[in-house]
Amino acid sequence: MASSDGVSINIELTFPNAGVNIHLSAEADSGAATTFGLRVSDASSGAPVAFTQEASPELADWVRGYTRWLRRTRVSARHDSQSITGTFAEGVTAEQVMEGLGLACEMVRQRFGPYQESVLG
Repeated sequence: MASSDGVSINIELTFPNAGVNIHLSAEADSGAATTFGLRVSDASSGAPVAFTQEASPELADWVRGYTRWLRRTRVSARHDSQSITGTFAEGVTAEQVMEGLGLACEMVRQRFGPYQESVLG
C-alpha cells in the first residue's frame, strides 16, 4: 500500500433468514500491510459462531472454499474455528482494498442471501 495510505474499514452484513451476521474488516496504519478479517455472529444473540460442523455444517463447508477464493481479492488468508484472517498483497492501494472488500462482500451475499432458514445447528 502507498506509504501515505491508512485503512480502517468495518462492514457488517446481516442475513436474518440465515440467522447470521458476517463481519468483515480491513485495517492498516500508514505504510503497514493491510490485514483482512472475517467473523460470524448469531443474528439473534450476537454471540460468535464457530466454523465447525457442530455450530453450522454450512459455515464449516463454506469457510474452506471462501478462504481459498479470497486470493482473487488480493488477500492471502487462513482460517481457524473462530475467524478468517489474512493480509492484502504488498503494494495494494486503499482503492484496491475497497475493491477487494466489495468483491468479498458480494461473494458472501451470493452464499447467504438465498437462505430461507437458519444455517445454525
